[in-house]
Amino acid sequence: MSDLVSLFARKLKAHRTSHGRHGRMTQEQLADLLGVSVEAIGKYERSVSFIRGDLEYRLTERLGWGRGDVIACRKDWDTRRKPTKSRYRLLDDALVDTVFDGSWRAACLASIAMADAELQDLPCELEANEDVFLPIYETFRAHWAAIMCDGEMVAKWTLPFLLPEDEALFRAGQLIECDLSVDRLRRPILPGTYFGYCPALIVRPGHEAASALLMSSFVGFLETLAERDVYLHGIGTISVSPGGAQVCRDIGMIRLGSHCLSPKFAVWDLPGNSIPQSIFGRRSAFLRQRYAEAFDGT
Repeated sequence: MSDLVSLFARKLKAHRTSHGRHGRMTQEQLADLLGVSVEAIGKYERSVSFIRGDLEYRLTERLGWGRGDVIACRKDWDTRRKPTKSRYRLLDDALVDTVFDGSWRAACLASIAMADAELQDLPCELEANEDVFLPIYETFRAHWAAIMCDGEMVAKWTLPFLLPEDEALFRAGQLIECDLSVDRLRRPILPGTYFGYCPALIVRPGHEAASALLMSSFVGFLETLAERDVYLHGIGTISVSPGGAQVCRDIGMIRLGSHCLSPKFAVWDLPGNSIPQSIFGRRSAFLRQRYAEAFDGT
């Protein structure tokens, strides 16, 4: 099959030609089932377009596709929309082999070094401390992601889960990052709600184009958790600059107050019941639906 044909086009046409009253559906019947136009079905099957994000859930509810299939189709489509020779790539095992000689520890250190370089002049309680964060990054590898460009790390996010007592400290503006450790973080093994704390969301100047891929990786992380009925009842961070505060507002976070270290540092929270209306819910119909159900009435 030609690489010019999208995964979504292949799967949709295969579904249409193997289902229906007589073992096959027409494009008109499939259009009625999905609630879209016949023209849209034609564009889907010709790899001209992808189903709107707020309609993705119909692929699972009306066609019976698995969430993994829908996510794989979306990722394939997102990749196709980017320039063929995109400079930006999500850090994975292949890039670690190429750039860091197969050492995820070296990749973790590079991530911490980037944060240290970009977030300068912070008090020691909030600085990118290798002794604190290297064990966290190595232990909770799924809880952070980085974007590479020409062998250089240019963007990252991190989201460990806090214990209830540390969440209380955060909300009171009293959380001190240098006190964190692996044994003071929660592991999302069982279904339930957790509190995610983001000590670093960084996009280096001149690499703003990496933001889309960074956002996609974070949304994918939340979707993977939600598939296991693991939800965040809050996502918190501390802004240390006007630019950081603006990013928090853009995401849809609520300012809780100032941090104890400086009135210029603000404490922000995105409640779980606000995620459906946040930038993350707008990017993923699956997240919007699952979080609306999980926090219904709260």
